[in-house]
Amino acid sequence: MNYLHDIYFSNMSAVNNLGGFVSFPPGKIWKCDGNEFSQNKFYFITKGSCTIVLNGREFVGNTGDWFYIPAHTFYKYSNHTDKSFEKFFMHFDLYPNNELFHILNLPYFVKVEKGSNVPAMFRKYTKILNSDNLTDKINIKAILMQLISEYINLAIPDNVSVKNISSSKIDEVLRFINNNIEKPLTITDLSNEFHLHPTHFIRFFKNKTGQTPAKYIKAQKMEVAKRYLLNSDLYINEIMDKIGESDQALFSKQFKSYFSMSPNEYRKIYKNKKKYL
Repeated sequence: MNYLHDIYFSNMSAVNNLGGFVSFPPGKIWKCDGNEFSQNKFYFITKGSCTIVLNGREFVGNTGDWFYIPAHTFYKYSNHTDKSFEKFFMHFDLYPNNELFHILNLPYFVKVEKGSNVPAMFRKYTKILNSDNLTDKINIKAILMQLISEYINLAIPDNVSVKNISSSKIDEVLRFINNNIEKPLTITDLSNEFHLHPTHFIRFFKNKTGQTPAKYIKAQKMEVAKRYLLNSDLYINEIMDKIGESDQALFSKQFKSYFSMSPNEYRKIYKNKKKYL
């Protein structure tokens, strides 16, 4: 649990990018034939039903079903057009990374029972979504965090387990990486820092986290770059300095491999909040 507290939850931040409420009358189609999205999504179905395919697993969503589609999940969906279909939706990022779904082994959907405060939270979120009031901006963030907490709460105890990826040593390693993300970290640097042979360090890291140090570091750098693109006006080369990257062509190629678009395209789309439902 040290990993969850010290590395994740103590620094956790949720950023809303888009959301709202949509309604489709009988006969109108809501459909996606296949996509992979770089942000997390909530779909809360309030009327009708649909079919959602997530990483090859098919689910039928009905009234009261609340779906969590984690970032980089390949998905398809279509509503059942014989009846009206309505849903709330949210697109959001989680920091320091988007791995909450996988860290907690969360299910793809939970059932919201009558009497729950979830519908009221979504309604309040939608009501203040386009407000320019400063306190409403803060409330949007607060509601998003509440919804994430409530989703986890509804998934516990039967469907959630915490992955045991932690030890005091791996906590130290992950903290060091996150605190030095602006540096061009190498395996040699890390193995020397923690007094391990490079081969042993790689084996240790992969055993504890399920991925290589290089893959983890690169993912963290891309997440930090994405955050600067969304929340600052820094030039691309200035953002690269923040994550220890010097080759702009390589950086753009790597960013595109993570988010399916170039840094400039990502900023243009999401900073202007182009609507993807």
